[in-house]
Amino acid sequence: MLLALLGPLIGRPFWQGFRAYAYPDQLTYASIATNWAMGDSRFVEPFTQTGTSHYPSLWYQAMGLVARLTGAPVHVIWTLFGVLIVSAAVLSTGLLAYRMSGRAWAPVLPALALFTGVLAGVTAGQWGLELLNHAILWGPLASLFTLNAEAAGTCLVIIAMVLLLGADPGNGGTYRRRSLVIAAAILGAIANVHTYAFFSGLVLAVCFAAVLSLLRSRSRPLVVVTVALLAIVLVAGAPLARVIGPLPVLALLLLAFAPAAVALARGHAVTAVLVVLAFGLAAAPQLVRTAWGLAEGDPFLVFRQVSSRGLGVAIPTGLLAAAPLILVGAACAVALWGRRQDTKSALLLSLLVGMGIMSQNDRWGFNQEPYRFWILFGILAGVLMTPVLAWSLAQHAWMRDRRRLAYTVVAVGAGAIWAVSLIDTLSFWHYANVEGVFSMEDQRAQAVRSLTGERDGLVLTSECLPPQVLKVMTGARIAHYNRGLAWPDNAKELNAFLDKERRAAEDPAQLQRAGVAYVLTDTGCPTDWDFAGDPRVRPEATREYADADGRRTLTLWRVDPA
Repeated sequence: MLLALLGPLIGRPFWQGFRAYAYPDQLTYASIATNWAMGDSRFVEPFTQTGTSHYPSLWYQAMGLVARLTGAPVHVIWTLFGVLIVSAAVLSTGLLAYRMSGRAWAPVLPALALFTGVLAGVTAGQWGLELLNHAILWGPLASLFTLNAEAAGTCLVIIAMVLLLGADPGNGGTYRRRSLVIAAAILGAIANVHTYAFFSGLVLAVCFAAVLSLLRSRSRPLVVVTVALLAIVLVAGAPLARVIGPLPVLALLLLAFAPAAVALARGHAVTAVLVVLAFGLAAAPQLVRTAWGLAEGDPFLVFRQVSSRGLGVAIPTGLLAAAPLILVGAACAVALWGRRQDTKSALLLSLLVGMGIMSQNDRWGFNQEPYRFWILFGILAGVLMTPVLAWSLAQHAWMRDRRRLAYTVVAVGAGAIWAVSLIDTLSFWHYANVEGVFSMEDQRAQAVRSLTGERDGLVLTSECLPPQVLKVMTGARIAHYNRGLAWPDNAKELNAFLDKERRAAEDPAQLQRAGVAYVLTDTGCPTDWDFAGDPRVRPEATREYADADGRRTLTLWRVDPA
């Protein structure tokens, strides 16, 4: 696991800065932690520190609080938090794999699952399968390597599911009610960490409960009712969403599993009530804030609901990318066939059903970045199937001849396809190493902090210094925002600076309209801003620093108010 999370940065000073891989989003999230580290605990857009943010930020807020209390840099806390939560998920799943199989090698399987690819290396010559727009399918490592809240939320889902599986007396569970209540509280708390991980965990848990109920009850009427309700939602959801919206359609999907889930809870009323209460109370803070924002017509939340277009997963592409997971699941299914292992069978089926439904959510009305749910369920399936895989491998010696032959063929095929998928991981490893890190401790960083760290007012960065880096490096208020996270008070005026070139920064009138107070330039940046002696923008202070190419000068320009 440590090889997966830290290996791609071998030879890089990863303790001295932030990973540059996928940095625009990651450093945007780190901006939240930076504000909390500096004492600003308001729910605001993190760059400008204005407006209102409804983004689930508990993970980053916790990082910032720890950074403030310890004095450690945010980038160090980011790495520690990320490694610890992935460790907890892998180790808990490995322990369950050992308990299920009794084999000493079993705990390594969840860690190996992190290296699974999507066969992009042999089919597309890269480490991800490109879809429409900006959608890409990739393996677990490309997501978990970021160590962000999505990785944390996904790992928390894994931990909660391990508790649910371990609560089954057949899997060695001893504190069934306690484990169920704790698992429910964790699943609810994920709402405050990451929205898509929360939806994924909720759908997986409810689907698991429903499938387990159907397998245990062997009730044909209950199967018919559940399948019929599910089919109605999947068919009628798209037109219905145009009337009631996407979130109510997701609620209807969950209700389709309700008859089976209620049947499972029959005879355990106290436990069921405690589970529901634990889940609801843990999820309440974010759910209430989001509901309040929607009721007020918050423009960002309205934008988020309707902004998912052309991000679907074509079924052939989804099946190809999932081939390693499908074959592992097939091997487990051969071992489970005809055996009364309801919990293990329910886990496999719920992972399959959940991945299929949520990765096609644009077809039944939810329409919230389907490719992201494919990726999330790919991680969940890859890791959570490993205890069942360990059990199935341990059963190999006890299988009868035909079953043993079938199992061997499928298992060897799964191993071969998984090995081929490692090409993706090697390609990603190289890419992440080349991307490297943004240093937060070198001479330039120190010079930038000394210029901008104590200024009051919006700062526009040098053309060669990403605004996300400047924010985390200094904690200053930055003339920038991320459209997919939160909107500031003056979003319309700041839009001029969101394009890649940001040439609008050379127009003092535009700077004044956006309320920019300072502009940072760097002589080491050949394409930096040029104000040509305009009296509305005057040099305020300078700092020198040295890099590999010699000495450079940073200039902080003061913009006169409009």
